[in-house]
Amino acid sequence: MSRSASQQATTPELDPAIVAADQKLTLAEMTRVMDVARTLRKERSVAERELNREETIAMLRLKLREAADLAGDPVTDAEIEVAIKHYFANLHEFDPPEPGVETFVAGVYVRRYEIVGWTMAIAAAALLTWGWWFSGMMPGERRKELRSQQVYSQVEEVTSSIEALTTNPETASAAEAARAEAATYRDRHDVSALEQLRDRLLNQESVLKDEYRLMIVTDGQTGVDRYSEDTGGLSGYYVIVEAVDSKGNTVPMKVRNAESGNHEQVNKWAEQVPQDVYERVKADKEADGIVDAREFAVKRRGETDVEVTLPGAGGAKLERGRQITTW
Repeated sequence: MSRSASQQATTPELDPAIVAADQKLTLAEMTRVMDVARTLRKERSVAERELNREETIAMLRLKLREAADLAGDPVTDAEIEVAIKHYFANLHEFDPPEPGVETFVAGVYVRRYEIVGWTMAIAAAALLTWGWWFSGMMPGERRKELRSQQVYSQVEEVTSSIEALTTNPETASAAEAARAEAATYRDRHDVSALEQLRDRLLNQESVLKDEYRLMIVTDGQTGVDRYSEDTGGLSGYYVIVEAVDSKGNTVPMKVRNAESGNHEQVNKWAEQVPQDVYERVKADKEADGIVDAREFAVKRRGETDVEVTLPGAGGAKLERGRQITTW
């Protein structure tokens, strides 16, 4: 057999997959592989050295003897053995650094994330406590004090609005008196009384802002000739009306039914009128099926009640009477 044939027979063939993988590795990847191999080799060397302590002791004994002989020191074998034992006893011993500024700064740097976390937690807790305290959420008198001041500010705002809206001096005077009453409740930290006063004033403000007309209905029943023993003697004549805003939309109203004493939210109700007015509206409706003079009353902005505009006999001004919601 020739030499070339022998070499071909003894040379191991590489796995095609390994060859392909080697060809695909980049320089950076090859460098990382070599670093891993170098690290593993170093760790294995350290482990072997720790396991072969007897060989290490023998090597140290030999080196120490050679060093002593070269230096001319009369060192005995017993002293060399003591030195070797002392070396291994202190091999893994840790001596903490001396306290000082540098040690403190180093400790802070090592624990920097922990320190920042605790600092942020303390700051957040302090900020939350401050917010609770000054927003009135804390319990006790402080909370009542802050809440009283908040509601009093709302009362001041709504009373100023009422004074600006109203055209009635009595209403303006009542608003000023309500402000003084609210100041008394604030000084006593009486939150409940302040809230009740505020709600009453808000309702009055809403009434003052309202603008609508009360119109006699044309479709269906227009008037009521009311007499019934069940009404407790509240008999009379009525015209049926509805509230209409400036755009012609029907506005639901809360009306007190004189027969039951209950307040009801309705779209239509009946207003009491004298008999002659009732008969006039009835004749108007029967003439052509519609009521020509439909306006019964007007609610103007700044007023607390409606003003009856439907004239009485001889053009006399009508006073508003009772209201009923069923007939």
